[in-house]
Amino acid sequence: MGDTNSPDIIQKSLAELNQLRHDSNRVFQTAAEGVKDTPGDETKEKKFLSTLKQQIDTVSSSLVSVESNLSQPTNLPTTLLLGNLDSDSAVESFTLYTSLSKSYKWLDKAHDYAAGAAAHLSQNSLKRSYGAVTKSRRRNPNTSHTAPPLHLNSMIEGINKMFPDMKLSISRPGGTKLNAIVEVSLERILKAVLIFKGMMIEWVVVKGWEEELVRQDNQPDIWGESRYQVFQRITENANAAMLHFQSPIYPELAVKSFMTYLHSFGSLFSDKCKQCGNHTKDNLPPTWREFRTLEAFHQDCRP
Repeated sequence: MGDTNSPDIIQKSLAELNQLRHDSNRVFQTAAEGVKDTPGDETKEKKFLSTLKQQIDTVSSSLVSVESNLSQPTNLPTTLLLGNLDSDSAVESFTLYTSLSKSYKWLDKAHDYAAGAAAHLSQNSLKRSYGAVTKSRRRNPNTSHTAPPLHLNSMIEGINKMFPDMKLSISRPGGTKLNAIVEVSLERILKAVLIFKGMMIEWVVVKGWEEELVRQDNQPDIWGESRYQVFQRITENANAAMLHFQSPIYPELAVKSFMTYLHSFGSLFSDKCKQCGNHTKDNLPPTWREFRTLEAFHQDCRP
C-alpha cells in the first residue's frame, strides 16, 4: 500500500511546498512594505498587523500540512528517485540521470553474468594446478655457519687473487673445523683480524700497519683495539659493514662484498670526503665508506 501511494504523496508534498514558499514570500513582502501611509485612516496599523497575522497563520498551516505528508512511511522505488534528478535546476546535473541509469543497467547485467559464470565454474571438475602443490613452503635451513673448512679455504684463495695488494692468511686455533681466524694485511696501511664461524664473519678488529695482531702468548689479539683513533673508527664501521653485508643464503657473496669494502681503505689517507671535499676533519681522514658505492665520507659528513 505504501508503494502505491508514494508517487501521489511526493507530488502532493511538492505542490504544498511550492505553496508554502509562495505564502512565505507574501509574509516577507508585507513586512517589508510596512504600514501604508493612508491619510485619515486611524486603524491602518491594526489592519497591517491583522493582515500579517493571517499570512503567518497561513504559512504555519501549510508547514504543518507538508510535515504531515512527509512524515508518512513510504517505500520509494529507486527509479522514481532517479527520475526526479532531471528536475534539478543546476545545468551540470541534467545528464546525471542518464549516467546513473546506464550504470545501474550495466551493474545489473554484470551481476547476472557473474552469477552465470559462477554456476558454470562450480560444475568444472578439472584439477587446478595450485591444488596439486605438495612442496613444503618452509625456508631452507641455514648451513652457512656449518660449512666445510675447504669452502672457506678456497674462497680465501680466490679473494687473494682478486686483490693482489691485500693478503689474507687463515688459521684454525686448536684444530677446530668450524671456527677460523683470517688475518688481513692491506698494503702498508692497516691490518685486520676477522673471526669466522663456517662462512659467516662474526667479529672484525682493524689496527694500524705497525701494530701487532698477536699477543705475547702467540695468540691472535682478537679483542684488543687499536691505539689510534682512526682505526678505532674503522673497526666500528667495519663491524657495521659486516652486519650489512651478512647473508645466510649467499654467504660467499657476503664475504666477498665485505672484503671489497675493506679493500676500499687502501686509499684511506689520500681520499677526500665526498661531502665536504677535505682530506681531514677533526684531525681524522674519511673513515666511513658508503656500503653501495664505497665513496669516502668523514664520520660527521656521512649521508
